[in-house]
Amino acid sequence: MITRILKGLAPVAALAAGALLAGCDGVNIQIGDGEGVPLAELDTSGAAPTEIVLAAPDNVIVTHGAALDIDVTGDQAAVDAMRFHIEKDALAISRAKDSGKDLGRATVRVTMPSLKAMVLAGSGTIEADRMDDNADVTVAGSGSVKVAKMDVSSLDVTIAGSGDFEATGSTDKLDLTVAGSGSSKMGGLKAGSADISVVGSGDAEFDSDGTVDASIVGAGSVTVNGNATCTVSSVGSGKLTCKGGTTKSKAQAPEPPAAPEAPEAPEAPEG
Repeated sequence: MITRILKGLAPVAALAAGALLAGCDGVNIQIGDGEGVPLAELDTSGAAPTEIVLAAPDNVIVTHGAALDIDVTGDQAAVDAMRFHIEKDALAISRAKDSGKDLGRATVRVTMPSLKAMVLAGSGTIEADRMDDNADVTVAGSGSVKVAKMDVSSLDVTIAGSGDFEATGSTDKLDLTVAGSGSSKMGGLKAGSADISVVGSGDAEFDSDGTVDASIVGAGSVTVNGNATCTVSSVGSGKLTCKGGTTKSKAQAPEPPAAPEAPEAPEAPEG
């Protein structure tokens, strides 16, 4: 299960994993060899990125456009603390190391030709007008991600923590993992088929007339609107509600994650 949760961090795993493990905003993170620079010093001469990574308690608004453009507004202390880094396909947005707290919030407006992946680590927010094919979203922390309209062949969403994801539109295939108390609010998104995993007390809602395979461990809930054919395996008080469709249980419930092995005891010192 952990492997499936962490796979949502790719292809910017080093950045997002660092923020996730620290569990706080403003963590000192980096992609490759860079920790980020002020916007005025950012080199945007290369190909436009297709991924957004936010590890700060700020707001990011992404809009589709012909060329990359970045603008920052908001509380001046927060604006001054913002740091940016581009490596390969990822634009990373964070705050300067040791920038302190109580700086207010900044709003970063990003225009880019294509958006294929988003990673949010912390309590910030990302809003996008659209995403492109094979879309991938990871929410690690208490923040929120919202996509106004989707029309993609596949959508992979991972929520680790208490954050939430909201989207409308359609996807041929939905792959969703919720680990913790997070929420996936996709009542306006229709999936041709879906593979859902909820571990904890989180919840998910979406539309489908196809096949839905759900695994629930804990007190989580999954609601499917439409005429879907649903199959569920569960451990605990969790529930799958397949409105208008059919539901059947798997013969075997999923096993909870195995406990980690205890570390070996250190050798006793020689007398």
